Amino acid sequence: MAKISDKVQNSKVYLEGNVLLGTADVELPKVEFLSEKMSPLGIMGEVDVPTLAHVKEMKLKLKFSTVTKDFGKLFEPKSKLITAYASLQQYDPAEGDFKSVGLVASCKVLPSSLDPGKLERNKPQDSEFEFTVIYYKLEVDGKVIYEIDPINFICIINGKDYAADIRKNLGM
Repeated sequence: MAKISDKVQNSKVYLEGNVLLGTADVELPKVEFLSEKMSPLGIMGEVDVPTLAHVKEMKLKLKFSTVTKDFGKLFEPKSKLITAYASLQQYDPAEGDFKSVGLVASCKVLPSSLDPGKLERNKPQDSEFEFTVIYYKLEVDGKVIYEIDPINFICIINGKDYAADIRKNLGM
């Protein structure tokens, strides 16, 4: 019987692999393929057809309770690696117990915006960053789910590189 994924137990966010940024609410990038409607003669209606290995703009959002001293590093106008580590809880009905598995989301990003939030007595500041994602890899329990790198023509999903032929055709 399959394990039942339950919840995120906890997470931490790092800059360049070793600078702990702290705990943050992380809105992971949405991965959406570029597509175009196809409606030629011979089919009944329209079909929205994805363009193989091509993705729309991806965004990463981080929301912190307060501003930290590392915000300057995050907002510098250059690329940086942000990695979110999470522990996910799963329930195994066959065994009747819980298991924790790791999730790692690695994003090479460029800063888009910074909202330092509000200053209110006894309240979180809710400081929020938004980044443009230029590389994104998602791993669960040690398995790479996908690795998307639009600049370098890499689109690996479930172990298959869907951009390999495109790179070859472009002489890359």
